Amino acid sequence: LRYELLHPSAQFQNVLDEAHAVVLVGGTLSPFANVAAELLGTDFLDRAAQADSTMKADNGISKCIISSGLTAFTCDHVVPSCNVQLECLSMGPSNVKLDFRHQSRMTNPVCDEIGRALEGICKVVPSGVVVFLPSYTYEAHLVHRWKTTGLLQSLQRYKKIHREPKSSQHVELTLEGYSRDATSTGALLLSVVGGKMSEGINFANDMARCVIVVGLPYPDITDPELKEKMSAMDAAAAKSTSSISGEAYYQNLCMRAVNQSVGRAIRHANDYATIVLADFRYSTDPRVMSSLPPWLRRGSVSGDGDKSFSGMLLRLTTFFDDKKATTDIPTKE
Repeated sequence: LRYELLHPSAQFQNVLDEAHAVVLVGGTLSPFANVAAELLGTDFLDRAAQADSTMKADNGISKCIISSGLTAFTCDHVVPSCNVQLECLSMGPSNVKLDFRHQSRMTNPVCDEIGRALEGICKVVPSGVVVFLPSYTYEAHLVHRWKTTGLLQSLQRYKKIHREPKSSQHVELTLEGYSRDATSTGALLLSVVGGKMSEGINFANDMARCVIVVGLPYPDITDPELKEKMSAMDAAAAKSTSSISGEAYYQNLCMRAVNQSVGRAIRHANDYATIVLADFRYSTDPRVMSSLPPWLRRGSVSGDGDKSFSGMLLRLTTFFDDKKATTDIPTKE
């Protein structure tokens, strides 16, 4: 028997009642309407949604008074847009579609294509490359496949490969080894979205000159707790148009995980990195792109840019050549 808290706002109200002021601070609190639905109940939803629209249109510092007791505040990233490059990768070097939905992610053509894509990226990106995969199971499946085909050996010619451990007690040792190799000969770290290295880890400077997110990390839709949560939100949405639907909640869970992973790189104003989002849905689903933070979207390729894999490699090469020629980045903060 398990109990699931479907309406956390009831418990959070105790905090609001007892505190003089409550400040929620984080890089993934947007959209505020979702936060309001979770922690503040339905009373603030309409105004929170308006705040989202107002502040999304403002690329700088923005403040929106939602009510006499609730103010939303957002500010841009400290890094200039010229230090960020976003690439949405739909096809690999062999023009195989990068489709990481459950029904196709395990197929050999997709596994081989993402391996070849990583090899190409590792050839042109200096220092450290961090890859975030949907699950530990999928990470193990890819490594096994690449060992069989020889792709893993090919990757190791360009970067020393490190893998996120399942045991927390081995995380520090893995990070030490990866940091040492990334800042010297170059390294590739295979990590998991929502794992031990997707939150709270600082991959500044040479530790992450490129972050690659493979697929869209949607939670397991068959999970009983998630299904109950989504059903409760759908029921609330049926009674009030201002409520968040279960589908919107599900989408937001995924994109928060993506944004958390992306945020491991570019940790200070002088840092620079490229972000590669590998899945055709990043380019075709407008909900996905609109859920990325503004500072990241501004670093994306314009609509008429060359979307081929070779075109992306050329842009990555140019980006790092320019940084090498014009920027003196310290190895430590």
